[in-house]
Amino acid sequence: MKFLVHVKSRIGGAPKPQNPLDLMQIAKEWNLARLADGTFESVYGFAAARGGVAIVNVESHAQLMKLLLSSPMFHYVDYEVQPLCDAGEYWDIHREALLRTAAT
Repeated sequence: MKFLVHVKSRIGGAPKPQNPLDLMQIAKEWNLARLADGTFESVYGFAAARGGVAIVNVESHAQLMKLLLSSPMFHYVDYEVQPLCDAGEYWDIHREALLRTAAT
């Protein structure tokens, strides 16, 4: 299963990290490890804002939850998650839906 995970820095209300520079390095290494093991297909930071996006490959919703909770940034960010569908399947499903609608 693939998901688009949008990560936004939590401004206000989040605990302040004791050492932000160390946390950034740990987060970088964590993300690079997920890329290396194939859990992340891609990861991008926003050039003009805090946060970023990743395309995540996991076997289940529970695995996704465990992954997000394991992030060293978990306490400092908010997540928005969108399930993804292969583009070919996406268009086939829409076509089938339109055909069903037209048949009724």
